[in-house]
Amino acid sequence: MGVLFLVLTILAESSAVIFMKLSNGFQHKAYSVAAVVTYLLSFIFLTYALKTLPIGLANAIWAGASTVVVVLLGIYLFKEQLSVLQIFFLALIVIGLVGLNFTKPA
Repeated sequence: MGVLFLVLTILAESSAVIFMKLSNGFQHKAYSVAAVVTYLLSFIFLTYALKTLPIGLANAIWAGASTVVVVLLGIYLFKEQLSVLQIFFLALIVIGLVGLNFTKPA
C-alpha cells in the first residue's frame, strides 16, 4: 500500500508544479488554487506512504521520480528543450531510481 501512496505523491506533486507554471506567478487564481490543493494532497499521500516505507528511500524516489515527470511534462506541454548533457544527467536520475528499487538493504 505504501508504494501506491508514493506513486500518488509523485503524481500530485508533479501536477502541483505544472499548476504553478500555469498560474503564471499566481495571476491565474484557479491554477494557483489547484497548485496548493495538489501540494497538500502530495503531503497527505507521502504521510501515508511513510507508514510502511523507509523515509530515506521514499524521499529519494519521490524527489527523483517527480523531477523526471516534471521534465517530461515540461517538454510535452510547454515545448521546453534539453541539452544532451541535461538528458544524460536525467538518465542518471532514472538509473538511480531503478537501482534503488531493485536493491535490498544490507
